[in-house]
Amino acid sequence: MQILIVKTSSLGDIIHAFTMLEYLKGKFPDAAIDWVAEKPFAEMVQAHPAIRDVLRVDSRNWRKNLLRGSTWNQIKSFRKTLREVKYDIVFDLQGNVKSALICSQAKAKIKVGFGKEAVAEWPNLFFTDIRFTPPKGKNIRADYLYLAQAYFQDFRLPKIEKALLKLDAKGQELCQQVLGLALLRATPKVMVCPGSAWRNKQLEKGAMIEFLALLYKHMGCAYLFTWGNLEEKQLAEEIQAKFPNHSVVLDRLSLPVLQNVMDKMDLVVAMDSLPLHLAGTTGTKTFSIFGASSAAKYKPEGEGHTFFQGHCPYKRSFEKRCPILRSCPTGPCIRSISGSHLFKVFQESN
Repeated sequence: MQILIVKTSSLGDIIHAFTMLEYLKGKFPDAAIDWVAEKPFAEMVQAHPAIRDVLRVDSRNWRKNLLRGSTWNQIKSFRKTLREVKYDIVFDLQGNVKSALICSQAKAKIKVGFGKEAVAEWPNLFFTDIRFTPPKGKNIRADYLYLAQAYFQDFRLPKIEKALLKLDAKGQELCQQVLGLALLRATPKVMVCPGSAWRNKQLEKGAMIEFLALLYKHMGCAYLFTWGNLEEKQLAEEIQAKFPNHSVVLDRLSLPVLQNVMDKMDLVVAMDSLPLHLAGTTGTKTFSIFGASSAAKYKPEGEGHTFFQGHCPYKRSFEKRCPILRSCPTGPCIRSISGSHLFKVFQESN
């Protein structure tokens, strides 16, 4: 069986869709599965052991340079590659106009997508043959998984094994260097990912320091701090300075290396962010902190994944994310949390 998954972005959403990918590979071990992804995300998708090939699109660059001949040559090359395989099934997990255009060019016996209640952009409905609407109130990973389960009429609880991303020789060496740090010997290992792309999804620095101080007193652990940009690096360094004898700020790691290091941790502490979703693909326990987004929708699934959910004093409700996530000037659902209260929740849930 030849299967194509169309999920071009974003990076966190692609990771959420790995559950569906692993379900398909478990159901059809000999299936050849390809994936369409934006160019910046292709390397991570290609590192997944269930993937045969990644078909790369560069839509942002193409839009900026639409009048250039080189752009149209790239688009033609992508279309040619896309049409070289006749797929048994295409699953459109993006549900927008861009993915509809991709689906329209793919050769496939059947094209499966979201129904009108769930699709991101309604024109997408014209480019799929069968459509399903996931039940409301489920985790985002279950929404993607539902498309495959509904198509195959197989709603048994899937047994999904963790799938570590593949590492090249350099990545393996770097992973071993991190795991060989002296401070990690004979002590619980906790990775801390304090940053987030959105300010209103990030815990206050003082609250994080207070929480980690209590956690250290409780566990006697070593901390590895991670970051994704210079602002997050500065935050990680400022927090790490409060724990100089039993913590370190790591260099920026590729996502495959980061995931493999996460797999050897005893706990990952993170906001609703890319590192949290990546940690959810490993066998490591997580403790996640949510404010203006829904833990029920986005936290990793399964045992060992506990969380704190902040509450809005303005009584706004939402299924996925708060409608004023980016614009709320006070962000009390996340900024009013104290480290001591957070630690109390951690103790009660672990």
